[in-house]
Amino acid sequence: MMRDRLSMKQTYNSNRVSRVASRVLPFCIALVSFVGRTLAAAPPEVDAGKLPPPARSPVEFDREVKPIFEKSCFRCHGPERPKSHFRLDNRESALKGGENNKDDIVPGDSAKSKLIHYVARLVEDMEMPPAGKGEALTPEQVGVLRAWIDQGAKWSVGAETAVRETQFSITPTARWIGVSGNAQKFREDWGVKEGFTAGYEHFEMSQPIGKEAVLQVDGRALFDQKDYRVALTLSEPDLGFVRAGYETYRRYFNDTGGYYAPSHQAPLSLDRDLHEDIGKAWFDVGLTLPDWPKLVVGYEYQLKEGNESTLQWGPSSAAAARNIAPAYKQVDESAQIIKLDASHELAGC
Repeated sequence: MMRDRLSMKQTYNSNRVSRVASRVLPFCIALVSFVGRTLAAAPPEVDAGKLPPPARSPVEFDREVKPIFEKSCFRCHGPERPKSHFRLDNRESALKGGENNKDDIVPGDSAKSKLIHYVARLVEDMEMPPAGKGEALTPEQVGVLRAWIDQGAKWSVGAETAVRETQFSITPTARWIGVSGNAQKFREDWGVKEGFTAGYEHFEMSQPIGKEAVLQVDGRALFDQKDYRVALTLSEPDLGFVRAGYETYRRYFNDTGGYYAPSHQAPLSLDRDLHEDIGKAWFDVGLTLPDWPKLVVGYEYQLKEGNESTLQWGPSSAAAARNIAPAYKQVDESAQIIKLDASHELAGC
């Protein structure tokens, strides 16, 4: 009887321990996990004494800071798909910080600004720019950024107030080309037709739409040369873009054949204006969501039509043994291309 009671008591204690362990153990595991995550997430201590000293003179954003950003930072922290949602193309976004830090830039205190810690390469695995993405900043460049932040991290007036306005530029042209000799050969070699030409060498327009979207149009129009191009791009940061356009130009060919001295005759000519009109039209849609692969779907139509000289000449009555007579063929070709592209950067900025 005593043995049975002892056995029952041991079983009861064992069950009680199991019940307590089943309640306490998950709590302990969660506590250890939380402490581990907290310690892992804790920012490493940075020795401010290792930072290059700030520049002593006043710093101008456009002349000294913006070139550094454009060369070393905009590739990963520009308006299109910025890494860690951290943008350096305008003051509002830069001071807001990225998804990991809200103190990337601390106006008035560069020593506490994560941006300075990273570009000074004092934080392991957070060196900016990363290897393969650009050259490390020099101590002088870091000093310029430090002084700029210490002086209030001011942008230029237009950038700081986020002025968005329509911009338009156009380059008209007018010229006359005279040729003494074989005009067809000149056209083939230089890709332009002799005589008078007028048009627009280049035109460009940028139109803000909404808060951040931008419509850009650029192209050219040389009327007498049959040379035209127009391209449109509608883009919005952190969302995507739509691109469309059309271009065409003319390719010229020489219409004369070879010269055979014993025949004492001038090279034969077809007396034709040999040329091809070459063109293409395209339409692309891209998705550039942060932290997503960049997706682009598009369609392109290419065409080529006209008359071109052949690489092989034909026989001539003046020199039957010689193929010096010019020849040409008619061309009417087209191609349709479907584009699908996906790219994603697994590691980097």
